[in-house]
Order: sequence, then structure tokens, then C-alpha cells
Amino acid sequence: MRLLFKLLMVLTIAVGIYYLLFHYQLSQEPSYITSENCQSCHQENYTSWKENTLHPYMFRPLTSEDEILGDFESGDPAVTFQKSDIQFLVGNKWEQIYVKMIDGEYYPLPAKWHIMLKKWEPYKVSDWHKTKMSYKCNGCHTTGFDPNTLKFSEFGIGCEACHGPGSLHQQNEMMRQDVTCTICHQDEQPTTNKKRTDIIRSVSPSVCGQCHNRGTNASQEATREGKFNFPLNFKPDGDVTEVLNPSTPQNDKKGKYWWGNGMSKNRHQEFSDWGKSKHARAHTLLVENHKKDGDRGELKDECLQCHSTEYRHAPDDAKPGLDQVRFGITCVTCHEPHGHDKKENTFGDGSSVCSKCHIASMGKISGEKGRPHIPCPATEVSCADCHMPKIVKTGGFLSLRSHAFKIIPPSETAKSGMPNSCQNGGCHESQSVDWVLDAFNKHYPDFQDSLTTEQKR
Repeated sequence: MRLLFKLLMVLTIAVGIYYLLFHYQLSQEPSYITSENCQSCHQENYTSWKENTLHPYMFRPLTSEDEILGDFESGDPAVTFQKSDIQFLVGNKWEQIYVKMIDGEYYPLPAKWHIMLKKWEPYKVSDWHKTKMSYKCNGCHTTGFDPNTLKFSEFGIGCEACHGPGSLHQQNEMMRQDVTCTICHQDEQPTTNKKRTDIIRSVSPSVCGQCHNRGTNASQEATREGKFNFPLNFKPDGDVTEVLNPSTPQNDKKGKYWWGNGMSKNRHQEFSDWGKSKHARAHTLLVENHKKDGDRGELKDECLQCHSTEYRHAPDDAKPGLDQVRFGITCVTCHEPHGHDKKENTFGDGSSVCSKCHIASMGKISGEKGRPHIPCPATEVSCADCHMPKIVKTGGFLSLRSHAFKIIPPSETAKSGMPNSCQNGGCHESQSVDWVLDAFNKHYPDFQDSLTTEQKR
């Protein structure tokens, strides 16, 4: 009996110590836990994110020389460093930047490799050793960046960059599912804060806009305003416009980032372009246009299926009404953030996503005007070719599509040299601008009138 009593006492003490040690680690303040800790419960999304998106590879430690895409045998004089100097990599699709750590800080080496053009370009040659990536890059190329310590939780753009710190979510799931935890917590539901749940699920454009944007940190970080080239302490349920001083055509004195008509000519500016589009105002335009046009029929909440990403993604039993939605058509309507859409047969055809909402209106407009929507064969051109032309530069050439969703007429090329929708992506390249301008005006004689009306809004 004494032996049994002693064993029970030892077991009780052991359980007590385990309880104290385990619960000592628990916290009511959320912290970052890395994507690897999300994998066990979210395997499908994790695998797709890892295999089908570029986000995990935006900044990473070098693990093998095979990951280095640059041609170090080319003899290009721009390459003043060796492979052995490379410790980290940035990018693997458009261009690759090589990084070295010096005295605890990350620095880009003075040449980058354009992957598609297969050529080197000098990069920050005179000041690369002064370009601290903690202030220029790491807020968007890592997850969980801390502006006070300049450290981060995870290389690349991980789960918590879009969903916020995951520690509370993990703790609450363990309380419900872990065998040890359920002994005491079997009837408990995940704890929630009055202002937010234990994890963020948002269709807000700010989630993507925290990085697909250009500017400097705003004034709430008063002692260091403008020191970082990205917003600080942003959480995905916030409004990025409140924490970023954005680049604009007005403060772009050298004309490096914006075309003369205010559309982006450089990367990382999709959020700004989207903000100028009708997609951003789709929910408010729905109501405004319905009031102007009495022939539109009854305005129903169901119309928001094509006019609000919030409505589209909400559960069937919790659809917001016309007076409740906050956003129009946001990024995740067209871009599945975990990369699942990249496995679909229609991915990349440039029209399948648009047609889900626009096919009826295209037919109506063609009927009203008495001519096809486009003069070109439908099999030869997509919606994106005209409405999202490649006018944004990355990888050494104009390779990214505009996100302003606006036609660029040939008159813009004649005026400022800006690429137009008709000669974009290989179309009509052999024709002169005058020929294209004449053809465009013949098919769209009222285009300038519609453009002027839109600009007045």
C-alpha cells in the first residue's frame, strides 16, 4: 500500500509539474508561430501555398548552389562577387537578388540576375553596403517583422502574414483536440476577444496592400516616420492606408514609378492601381447606378455576388446586406491566396475569371451598340490583354499587368510613349501607332466620351 501511495504521489507531482510548465507557456497575447506549425491542421492549404505560390520563396537562406540561377560563367563585369559570397536569395521568377549578412544585417550584393532575359544588371553598385534590407525589404519579404529588434519570425510570406499571429488560435485548437488538453477542456470553445477572433480571416484589400504597395511607414511610428519602405506593425484586419505614406504620381519627381496618366509603371503598386478602378467601388457603384437607371429592376442583396467580395465569401447563412458591405471586388476574388486556382485548367487564360461577372454585360453592350465587343477574334485575345495590359516593369522589361482595369488607347502612346492595349502582348506590333489609332477610333468612336465621363467621377 505504501508503495502504491508513493507511486500515486510521484504521478500527481509529475502531472502537476507538467501542468505548470505547459501552462506557463500559454499567453493571452498573440505571437508568431511560423507556417510549419499551421501545417498539421491545414495540410491542403499549406501544401498548395508551398508548391503553387511564390510567397514562401521571396526571401530565403541558400541551401544549395542549385538554387542560384545567375550565370556566373558569363564574364559579365557587373558581377563583382562570387557564388561563395551568397548566403540568402530573393526571388525566383522575374529576377534573383543575392544577399550577404554583414555584422548581423542583410545586404544585397551589387548585381541581380534577370531570369527571363537571362542577363545581369548592376544593382545598387555604389551603395549596396549601405542598403540595409531590414529597412528597405524585410517588412514585406518576411513574416512577423519587428521594427524594434529588426528580427522576424519566418523567411518569406507565410500564413501569419495574411492571418496574423497564430499562437492563440493554436492554443484554442489544442484545448479542443489535443488528448491531454481535452481532459480538462473538452466542453470549452476557443476563447475570443471582443474585438477579434483568435485568427484573422479577411477579404480586405489591405491584406495584399500591405506589400503590393509602395511607400514609407506613416506617422504613428513618430520617432521613425518614413525610415522603413513598408508599413509597420500592420495587422491583416486593419487599414493599410492608415499606416503607409504611399508613393503617388505627385511625389514621383523622376517619373520612375508612374506613367503620365497616373497608372503604375513599376512593380509593387497593384494596390494603388486597384484603388483607382471600378472594382474598388463596385459595391457603391451598384447603388449609384441603380438610382440613375430606373430600368435596372429591383436592387437585391444577391447583386452583391458580383459587386462585393465580402458577400461572395460569406457563409450562406451570414450574407451581408447592401448597407453592410465594406469592400467592392478585392484581390481574393481573382487570386486564390493559397494557390489552389493554379491547379485549374482555366488558370491563366485571361478571361475565365472575368466572364463570371461580365459576360452578360458584354452581350448587352454589344447589342446596344450594334457591334462586337472587340474587333479581334475572340480566340486570339483575352479580357486581360485589353483591360490589364502589361505596362508595369519588373525583371528588366514591361512584364506585369496593370491592375487599374482600364483600356489604354493608342492616343496615350502617341502622346507619351506609354504602351497601349492594342499593341500589348504581341498584338499588332507590326503596325504603326497611326494605323492602330485609326482602327481604334473606327471601332470605338465614343471611347473618348466615356473616358471623359469616367474621369469626372
